[in-house]
Parts: sequence; C-alpha cells; structure tokens
Amino acid sequence: MQCKECQAYFSWDYSFVQGKSRFTNAFKGKVAGDAVGSTVTHTARNHAVSYSSCERMFKNHLETQVPLLDQKAQSISDGTARLVIGIDDFAIRKGHSYNTGIHDIRNGSLLHVISGRKLEELRSDVLNYPDIYKLQPVAVVMDLAKYYHTFAAEVFPNAVRIADRFHVNRYLLDALQQIRRRVSKEQPQNYRLLKSHKSLLSRRSDTLSQREDVLVQQLLSLNPDLRAVYELKEELITWYDCSSNIEQARCVYKKWLLKARRLSISELNQALITLENWEEEITNYHCHRFTNAAVEGRNNKIKAIQRRCYFTRNKRYYLLRIKMECNIHLLDA
Repeated sequence: MQCKECQAYFSWDYSFVQGKSRFTNAFKGKVAGDAVGSTVTHTARNHAVSYSSCERMFKNHLETQVPLLDQKAQSISDGTARLVIGIDDFAIRKGHSYNTGIHDIRNGSLLHVISGRKLEELRSDVLNYPDIYKLQPVAVVMDLAKYYHTFAAEVFPNAVRIADRFHVNRYLLDALQQIRRRVSKEQPQNYRLLKSHKSLLSRRSDTLSQREDVLVQQLLSLNPDLRAVYELKEELITWYDCSSNIEQARCVYKKWLLKARRLSISELNQALITLENWEEEITNYHCHRFTNAAVEGRNNKIKAIQRRCYFTRNKRYYLLRIKMECNIHLLDA
C-alpha cells in the first residue's frame, strides 16, 4: 500500500485472511467443516474451488483441530469419576489388517487408535502412548477375544472386565442358524420357508409384530431343537434385562448353562464351551451395565469413511480423519 500524503509504502495485515491467500479464514473453515462427513471432491464442487485447494484446507483443518480434540477427550475422561472403557477392533482390509480403538463409553468419544490387534502390538503401544494407559476405568468392555482380556488385565488391573452382551448373544444366534440350516436339509419341502424368514429367528420376541410372531411359531414347530434353542436365546435376553444383582445373575446363569447342556444339541454344545469358559466376564455385565453398542456404531462410521474415500494411502491423514469424524461432537462441547 502507498500513502497519498507522504508517498510512503507499507503493508497491512488482516486477521481474517492469511498472507498470499485468495480465501478468508472463515471460508477455509466453512469448506473444511463441510468436508467432514463428505468427500473432498463433492465439497470442492459445491464451493467452486479446485480439488487441490479444498484438500489443502481440509488437511490443515485436521492438523490443527484433531490434536485439540484429542486433548479435550483425554481431559474429559480424566475427570470422569466412574470411567468405562470399550476396546474393539475394526478392519483396514478385512481378514488381513486391523486397528484397535480405545473408546470412552460414558462420554462417547474415541480416545486412541492402536495399529494392529495382536497382543505384542497392543503391548508395544503402551510404551509409545503411556498417557492413555494412566486412566483408571472401573470397567472395560470387550468381545471374547483372549488377547484383549489379557491386555486389559495388564494395563487396567483394577477394572472389571466385561464380555460385550451382543457378542455373547451372537454365539447363540449362530447355533440357532446352524440348526435352521440342518432342518432345511432334513425337510427340503420347508427350505424356502426357513430361508426366507431366517432373520425373524434372530430378533427378540417382544419386537415382533403379530404376523411375524405367527411365522416364528410356524418355524419353531418344524423341529424341537430349533424351538429349544430359540427359547434359550429368549431366556438369556431376559437374564440380561431382569437380573437385579450380580449374585442372582451368577446363580441364574449357572442354571441356564445346566439346562442348555441337558438338551445335548451338537450345534449348541459348541457355543456352550465358550459361554462356560467366559462365565465370569459374561456375568460381570451386571456389575456395570454397559455394552459396546456405541463402539460398533463408531466402527460402522469408520467403514463408511473407507468406502466414501476409496481408502487413503496416507496413514496419518487416515487416522486424523477417523478421529475428527468420531469426536466431532467435542467441537461444540
């Protein structure tokens, strides 16, 4: 700039725009915010900017905001009196490579992402990120993977280890579907009926409509083993919902296992081996009634990121995007 009075030249800095920039800071923030939950290509098209400019704005936004979100999530967890941690893996490439997420279930945030899910990978992460493992949760919720329970017992020795309710139910549902397939082979005339309504067997009976309940009763009438395991599944749901304390829960669960063993159904017996081995962790649900349902929802969000972006080769960018989308609610907290 030049002064008309003294002909002196000088520069002037504006707080709302950076030097050598064509866009204001507010516009950059708007573009970056719109790219969260969307794609860079779609956002660039909507705002009429080039792809490279939009990507640069979004990456700069991630670099500045995600560390702040991490600090906020950590501080909230540190200040939570009865903290409950959830641990679960999510696939990078299904069947080949996985990451492990550590979640704050009470406050609904993703605290940390571990590269890998093997026990040695989990242990090495403790050395690299010790602050996460200084938390003092009262409970840790996991599936029935032994390496997670071993790891949780090492890093959170005072926490109650809880087997996730929905992973436990999955063992019974798998046994139920195996029996359905066996009955389909034994009764080929009922194959289409059993195949077309198989999803009804997995649903809770109290969520079925009157018409669906009639169909379920029709399916169960085809084989006594099918009916017996379906009733066991419903009894386990009732046990989860209605047990008043841990002592009663342990007593009723032992009786349920004994009843299930007496049925001597081969498909069921295979599931009962796991349910008996993890009896303590399963009944611990009644000490702290938490599940990994929200964690599974966050895992689905991560899968959506991968599909939406056709994955990404930049591991840091991939991790920052996951943390941004899983903890975006903390921006307004």
